Amino acid sequence: MEVCGLRRSHATRRLKRVAVGEMTVRQRILLVHAVVVLFTGAMILVLLAGLRFNEDFIRRIDGVHQRFEALAELDGHANNYAEQIAEVLLLGDEQREDFRAATEAMDRGFAKLKQVTRDEVMTLGTTTKVRAELGDIEVVVRLEAVYGAIAAAADRVFKLKADGDGAGAIALFRNEVEYRLANDFENMIESALRDERGEVATELAEVRASHRSLFVWALIISVVATLVSAGLGALLHRNVVEPVRRLKAGADAVASGDLAHRVAIAGGGEFRSLSDSFNAMAETLQTQQARLTGARERLELDVADRTSELRRANEQLEALNEQRSRFLADVSHELRTPLTVLRGEADVSLRGESRDASDYRRSLERIRSQTAAMARLLEDLLAFARAEANDLSFSPERLDLREVARRAAREGELLADSEGVHIDVMTGEEPAPVSGDLQRLNQVLMIGIDNALKHSQGRDIVVSAFRRGDEGVIEVADRGVGLGEADQTRVFERFYRGRDDAGEDREGLGIGLAIARAIIERHGGDIALRPNGSTGAVLSIALPIVE
Repeated sequence: MEVCGLRRSHATRRLKRVAVGEMTVRQRILLVHAVVVLFTGAMILVLLAGLRFNEDFIRRIDGVHQRFEALAELDGHANNYAEQIAEVLLLGDEQREDFRAATEAMDRGFAKLKQVTRDEVMTLGTTTKVRAELGDIEVVVRLEAVYGAIAAAADRVFKLKADGDGAGAIALFRNEVEYRLANDFENMIESALRDERGEVATELAEVRASHRSLFVWALIISVVATLVSAGLGALLHRNVVEPVRRLKAGADAVASGDLAHRVAIAGGGEFRSLSDSFNAMAETLQTQQARLTGARERLELDVADRTSELRRANEQLEALNEQRSRFLADVSHELRTPLTVLRGEADVSLRGESRDASDYRRSLERIRSQTAAMARLLEDLLAFARAEANDLSFSPERLDLREVARRAAREGELLADSEGVHIDVMTGEEPAPVSGDLQRLNQVLMIGIDNALKHSQGRDIVVSAFRRGDEGVIEVADRGVGLGEADQTRVFERFYRGRDDAGEDREGLGIGLAIARAIIERHGGDIALRPNGSTGAVLSIALPIVE
């Protein structure tokens, strides 16, 4: 029988080991988490219970403290009440006002005592404690009854004094008022104070007992949690840490170059599958090592090529950064000049006392001219920023390029008049319908007209629009200084302004044609600037015809 029982015990232990061994790593971790959550929840419940006991105790102590204060105040009011009665008897009816104040103080003291007693009873959580506190309410009722009898005696004292019986009034005061206040009333207050002290001692004893119980439960939970955690830690070490250690040793061997190393883990489960995968990986690494050597060489060549490309890109970025810095300096210069002129004109106009209307008109005209130049500059900056961010808004519609050219020419005349230049418009007989944004196309043409005016040297400008095959074409031609070979390839670059005859940078920011190109490319068209014969230049814009 003992042998059979021993065999069954060994069989049971083997079954338990097999069951634990068949658990996955996820299940083991979840088991540990469940145990941690269980014991953590138990500790939280113990802490919450302790906090609940402490909170109840604090409420009770606060109620007792308020009742103490109310009783002490009422005792003080009672003494003052007796003194005021004595002063009325000794000093006369002039002290009646102080007596009424003392009476009101007694009423307020009783009201406060009732309120704090009611609040104290409301904080109790059980019926037993509420019944125990009913005695406090009875004390208040008895105190009010005693005070009512004393007040009635005080009225009789004042009546005897009013009738001329001073000796009888004093005797009644000593026997009924002073005696009852000193013995009955104050004794009841002292008794109530002793009861409150006893309640505090009882509450303290209950809290200490509750804390001891909670401490014992917390100690038990901590010990059990420690033992269970130690058991789970040993289980995880045997079933998780040891296989992981073997896999790490294998990984270190492979990392050091020993691709022939293999990991052997007995049994089944996830780590056995992982070891098989690790061994297969090691075999694959052996076959791939030779290929990796060749791939490394090719990679080094690719890296060298990419490094050269990155170096070139970095050089381009540095050049672009230099252009942006120069651009900001140019913007500051372009804005400072008209602002200086505006301020000077304003100062001259304000300083002159004998100037006539024509002088002021010329100043205002110069101010208007400078503000118009600043407005055009700001519009160019805004359009450039939107073009950079690809944020140009478009509202395409069916347009005839001939009408677009005529409209731009009319607006350009406002600029040309100040330069003494005339704008001629030439349009073909055949319509040139396109799909485009009228405002944006007009903006492009105004950029072209403005550039032509800057370089026309007082000669007329020609704006032409016509159809050429499946394209609609608009050209802005001038007979000015012309276009150099170096400028032809760079005029559409951002911030490029070219050089004048003296070798200095031309005025402007060098963004107008860049904005124009961005707008025309959004329309699916082409834009170019080429020489106009031996003198001048032609800005040519081609857009696809929409039938």
